[in-house]
Amino acid sequence: MGIDEAERLRQYTVAKQEIAGAVRTLKTFLQAQSRSDAAEQCQELLVKLAEDRFNLAVVGQFKRGKSSLMNAVIGRDLLPTGLLPLTSAITTLCYGPQGRVVLRRKGWVLDQEIALSELAEYVTEQGNPGNQKGLLEARIELPVPFLRRGLYFIDTPGVGSARRENSQTTYAFLPEADAVIFVTSVEAPLSEAEESFLQDIRQYVRKLFVVVNKMDLLAPGEREQVLGYVHAGIERVLGANQTRLFPLSARQALTAKLDGNGGELRQSGVEELEAALASFLSNEKAQVFLVALLDRALRVLEEAAQDQKQPLAGEESSSGALDNLRETMVSLHAMLVSGQAPAPASLSNESNAARSTSLKQAALPLRSQQHLATLRSTTCPICAAQGQALFDFFVDVQYALSKTQAAQRALAQERGFCSVHTWQFQQVASPQGISEGYAFLVEATATELRRLAGQPGEEIVARLGTFLSREGCAACQVLRETEAAQLDRFLAQIAAPEGQELYAQSAGLCLPHLRTSLAASPPRAVADFLVQEQVRHLEEISEDMRGYVLKRDALRRGLYNRDEEIAWRRALVQLAGEQTVCASCR
Repeated sequence: MGIDEAERLRQYTVAKQEIAGAVRTLKTFLQAQSRSDAAEQCQELLVKLAEDRFNLAVVGQFKRGKSSLMNAVIGRDLLPTGLLPLTSAITTLCYGPQGRVVLRRKGWVLDQEIALSELAEYVTEQGNPGNQKGLLEARIELPVPFLRRGLYFIDTPGVGSARRENSQTTYAFLPEADAVIFVTSVEAPLSEAEESFLQDIRQYVRKLFVVVNKMDLLAPGEREQVLGYVHAGIERVLGANQTRLFPLSARQALTAKLDGNGGELRQSGVEELEAALASFLSNEKAQVFLVALLDRALRVLEEAAQDQKQPLAGEESSSGALDNLRETMVSLHAMLVSGQAPAPASLSNESNAARSTSLKQAALPLRSQQHLATLRSTTCPICAAQGQALFDFFVDVQYALSKTQAAQRALAQERGFCSVHTWQFQQVASPQGISEGYAFLVEATATELRRLAGQPGEEIVARLGTFLSREGCAACQVLRETEAAQLDRFLAQIAAPEGQELYAQSAGLCLPHLRTSLAASPPRAVADFLVQEQVRHLEEISEDMRGYVLKRDALRRGLYNRDEEIAWRRALVQLAGEQTVCASCR
């Protein structure tokens, strides 16, 4: 892969992930609004992004030679052709290691697989009159290089036929198309109905190829006259534009390919269309694909804006949430249409979202913090409160990272957690949650290192030092804040006799938190009580540890009591504090 191609792929990936984040946020909003149908549309867009599925649809009026053209392009006499219309279903060609046909049918939960030779029994009026078999889509998988890299080559029912369902099916599919090959023919070139159809197509599709089929039916002197008429009609419908016409004979091209006749193939005109398609798929498809997908997402968003029911958590109103999301999508759309690529995530160039939202702000509104309700515990009460707060925080963060771009950008801007809390977060998060949340941070780090490439070594080392600094770790901040809040509550509680009685029944403070408590300068009586209780706890733990060793040496394990069995852990907590609490954060 060359440098230019690799860079284009990287830019495409960055843009795709940006769009995926926006669509995912829209989906979350719609789910909160209980708009399941619209949320499902967003899910379909996410699936399409994941599959890199590009829908190149062939459309036109009845009997313009759409199926013949597709046969000519793939070089196989595969799709049925004839005088009768095809049934009102979509026929899709896509890549597969071996030829097969998969059918989706109304009321069927499972797809049906048939042989290629049986296709006509389902997609033609003769084999399936009035679509009695309830066919929704026939997906044909073929080992054809043209179909690689996510291209779906789609045959649609002809509009304007005697069967209204055919036109309805094609019109319903237009919003799904990313690019269109519009086929007319010399028999009735660009009729009034076709001009109206073109206007409808243009509402949904930006990339359009116009084919004038059946050129072999014209006398030599009629060619320029017919093409001039069609071109004038195209300009009348679409305005002054540079739309290129592709005059050809699909029937002649297919025959030439099957016979291996190069001269006839060149004369058919199909090679010019194939060259244009190849160039488009190599150079423009990615941009057109993303722009078309954003068009669809914006349509879903605008429909949602007309029926708002409740605000998102953490947002002032649903209107404000949609406005921010619309701004993001429109900005991405404008960049892609102008041929630019979204900038890779950067740690040095902060986005507005990263500047205004910290990881804690992005995560905490989604879930209320839980505090330790009692001092009765098997561990240091303040350690327990910190551990609970940290766990709640990590759960909140994972949820936020999977749902909002603000949290993802904040995590990148704060350079993630310190090394200790990075791995503690991993114990709470799922692989998908980490992949969703950390991709932006990884990209931002790569962008920053790319910027530093070629700089003096000491500058790179210094910059890496800021990457690895623990000062900005949001998890450490949660621990510090929880410790401060719990310490105030704890000292207030044990100042009363009831609190001291509860404390005497607890596991006691760890030495680090004893030190912190005494450093807060409590009353002398409280300080003396804490020290005396600490001595008592340590002596009891020591006795339990020796009892455990003695009973184990004497092979009397059945005599262990619970305190003796966990004395080793109680000792470590007393001396060092809970392992979930990072010592450097105190």
